[in-house]
Amino acid sequence: MDVPLVRTRITQLEDLRNAVNDAGLSAFQMSREPPRGSLIHAADGGVAFSSGRFDSRVQIRGPLSADGVSIAVGLQIPPRNRLLMREIDSGVVTMFRPGDEHEAFHDVNALYAVVTLAEETLEREAERHGLILSPNVFRRTGIHPQLLAPTHLTSISACLAEVHADEQADLGSAALADIVAAFVGHFSRLPATLPDFTPRHRQRIVESTRSYIDRNLDRRLDIEGLARLAGVSRRTLARAFQETLGEPPQSYIARMRLHRIRSDLLACDQHATVAELSNRWGISELGRMAARYRDLFGESPSQTRMRSSR
Repeated sequence: MDVPLVRTRITQLEDLRNAVNDAGLSAFQMSREPPRGSLIHAADGGVAFSSGRFDSRVQIRGPLSADGVSIAVGLQIPPRNRLLMREIDSGVVTMFRPGDEHEAFHDVNALYAVVTLAEETLEREAERHGLILSPNVFRRTGIHPQLLAPTHLTSISACLAEVHADEQADLGSAALADIVAAFVGHFSRLPATLPDFTPRHRQRIVESTRSYIDRNLDRRLDIEGLARLAGVSRRTLARAFQETLGEPPQSYIARMRLHRIRSDLLACDQHATVAELSNRWGISELGRMAARYRDLFGESPSQTRMRSSR
């Protein structure tokens, strides 16, 4: 029997809010090319399933579920992809506790799948498949130290790649059950508590600095001041950002400010001019802002506003 699928063709940034079904994630472009790709969602027997394939570079963050455990697997992971501030490879398996923050940087041709289920459903699925799980194995968010078994990785990747590529392709309940069994079963191999992957020092620098930046995008931000707040040199701060996020702090600040401007434009705030919105988010030179905006989003601020008012 086939599982009903909900398909979404990714055509705009807002589609990525549901990169995992109903998660309400925050999404950000990493390049000028608009987001492209596809999402599929399904639900069966208390298990929510999501999968995405990207044809553009995007950053996604936020909790995957408020009340369920999520197991995320990177099926096809190009170079430069990051999850929880770590570089990752195809087959990476990550468990997220309810409400815990998720952040991923996806590149072109990335393919992933996520199953989300309540803890009692998780235990039921493990019992149904004859799996023995440690009582502590799902107590902590983290990346599993071992990649998904190659046989599972190959078969699941091929199955989902076909479903994404062919809108007539179906996902059978047996295929979904096999995916859930492979994902849950991956954690039965190590009954001990998953190790706590403490972020490296540069990751802690980026986390604290970025949190400050995100709260103060409407204020003056200079690299010297940010480095002073982090207790490091400008060079160390720049290197930490480059190695962790793939861009320097100045680039991150500019990109996030453009996203705030875009959010305000899409909110249909017709009383504020583009110049006022630009100034609101710390960019005083309208011409330079408009050029950077077009480079990132592929359209002018006025075109974004016109789309939102239709």
